[in-house]
Amino acid sequence: MDSTKAQRLAELAGAPPRLASAEDLECAGPRTGRTHAVQVSSPSKTRLNLKAVAEALIDEGLDPATEIARVLRGRPLLDDNGNEVIDPVTGLPVMEHLIDPEVRLRTLNSLLEFTQPKLKAVEVKLNGNLELSSDQLDQRLGALIAKAAKA
Repeated sequence: MDSTKAQRLAELAGAPPRLASAEDLECAGPRTGRTHAVQVSSPSKTRLNLKAVAEALIDEGLDPATEIARVLRGRPLLDDNGNEVIDPVTGLPVMEHLIDPEVRLRTLNSLLEFTQPKLKAVEVKLNGNLELSSDQLDQRLGALIAKAAKA
């Protein structure tokens, strides 16, 4: 076990659960053990066999989640001497992105669907009489207009 992985595991011992970072995914490394992708035929000629695709990625040592995180994170910007450029405000390395901002935004937006729950539509049912008399309607409109005039 390499020292970075051992150090990371020691940090996590007894810690409360949290989301894995890109470094955690990279430390885990690819699962190996097969010499080639298993050829499994798809039930239909028009559909892609996802199991075979997943096995081929594993065989090549590629984890899509890790690769996406690596590309989105970018790489440290280097100066003319090959040293990382450090941001004077944050003290962190300045990162240069490997993909253009539009593609980066679309990818992050797609990933957001897996990390944040979507809001559900709420149906409101009202019982009772919702009709207002002419005087009540005038009072409510007057209150709304007065409130809007104050703002």
